[in-house]
Amino acid sequence: MNHEIPKESLIENNIEPTLPGSPKRISLVILGVMLLAGFGFFSIHAGAAKPDREGRSGRKGLQVTPVTVAMVMQKTVPVQLQAIGNVQPASTVSITPQAGGRITGVYFKKGQEVKKGQLLFTLDDRTQNAAIQQAQGTLAKDQALVQQARATLAKDQGQIEQARATLAKDQGQVEQARATLAKDQGLVRQAQATLAKDAAQAKYAQAQSNRYGELYKQGAISQDQAQQYITNNGVSVATLQSDREAIANAQAVVRGDQVAISNAQEVVKGDIVAISNAQAVVTGDRAGIKNAEAVVSSDQGALSNVAVQSTYTKIYAPISGRAGNILVTQGNVVQANSTNPLVTIAQIRPIQVSFSVPESNLPEVQKYTNNGKLKVDVTFSGNNTPIPGVLTFVNNTVDNSTGTIQLIGDFDNAQGNLFPGQYVNTTLTLTQEPNATVVPTQAVQNGPNGQFVFVVKPDMTVENAPVTVSSTIDGLAVVQKGVQPGAQVVTDGQANLVTGSKIRIKTASNSGTDNSSNSGKHRSSGSKSAGGDS
Repeated sequence: MNHEIPKESLIENNIEPTLPGSPKRISLVILGVMLLAGFGFFSIHAGAAKPDREGRSGRKGLQVTPVTVAMVMQKTVPVQLQAIGNVQPASTVSITPQAGGRITGVYFKKGQEVKKGQLLFTLDDRTQNAAIQQAQGTLAKDQALVQQARATLAKDQGQIEQARATLAKDQGQVEQARATLAKDQGLVRQAQATLAKDAAQAKYAQAQSNRYGELYKQGAISQDQAQQYITNNGVSVATLQSDREAIANAQAVVRGDQVAISNAQEVVKGDIVAISNAQAVVTGDRAGIKNAEAVVSSDQGALSNVAVQSTYTKIYAPISGRAGNILVTQGNVVQANSTNPLVTIAQIRPIQVSFSVPESNLPEVQKYTNNGKLKVDVTFSGNNTPIPGVLTFVNNTVDNSTGTIQLIGDFDNAQGNLFPGQYVNTTLTLTQEPNATVVPTQAVQNGPNGQFVFVVKPDMTVENAPVTVSSTIDGLAVVQKGVQPGAQVVTDGQANLVTGSKIRIKTASNSGTDNSSNSGKHRSSGSKSAGGDS
């Protein structure tokens, strides 16, 4: 429907009427509507800027803004660093087979929590069992050879003892022959002494015979007396001859004794050679035993090796944790030391959270770490209850690309709330700050010149106060400077405030009424302005 503008209005606004339907007339109508709208908008805002004496929005007074306030307080707050952390398992093990064969059993399910030492897989062990039996047979055979070599050694050691007994006997015969030689040499000396004595007597007898022979010739004695001395001389000569023969016989016996001693000594030498040969045989026997024992040791090593290989047919969990996806099933043939794991186990109790803080915080972290273990709390989406842990690792290198240093906290994770790969909100508590100045976080606003709060003055106006906030915790902002304890700051309604704005503090009983009446006053004021302008 078309609405025609009265001619009086066009004249009042210095618009020349035109013929209906012409383009010029349409343009004038649009211009008139725009002027009316502009006058109405100006009238509404001019009236809103002048609150009346009762505090209502109007054309003649300042606006009073209802707000909520809070007291600036002092309390002991923790000094904390916050960062986004990533949950990672305390350790991760990729299970790969150490022996090849066909999988005969899988004893867990994917995603299941397994315990250390729990049986996971079994492989076909018939080849390993056959190898064990073969190694046991070889070991038994070589152990028998060792026993045989030891028996030979015992026999040869007996021969050594026998040869030593023979040597002792022959050495006794040598000593006996030497004693006989000494005795016979004594007889020779005795015979020689007898010969010397008899020679002296024979010489005396010869002298007597010659003397009495001369006396007989001279007739001084009888023939019988002379004959007696001649006979004595003959006996002495015979005795000398007998003594000489006895000496010769004794010397012959001594020579026989010496030959016997020489023969006995040769026998002793032969005995010594026999002992040396027997000892060489024994040495060879001992070497043979050592070789046989070395073979047995090698056999035992081979048996142990195949026994170890046999244990590889049963695969147990090396750690407690959560199993991942099972990449093979029963009946598949796997290769030893394959690069493709059968399953991966991640240890989740305890578990770790890795996070990074700016390198500027490193001195504080080091300072408080030296005083003991630091507390680390994490929360995540869907769970705002902090999960406690302790800081256990500070990396030894700052990441040059990010200017941060990696920290790791350990968590018991008894309930299993933390999961590897999960992103969490990490809070590292360094120490406690006593008498810190705090305000509700909603009181702090961000402006072009930084953070600020609206401080309530005694005349119920507000003042913009720049503040420096060091941290926030549990809905409170820790203020380093800008406000003093005991002051009141605005926590709600800041959008309508500037320095010097008049406020009214809302209470729980009238906050809803104030809000509804305030919006009603704005609506009525707008309607009135629009009506007045029109």
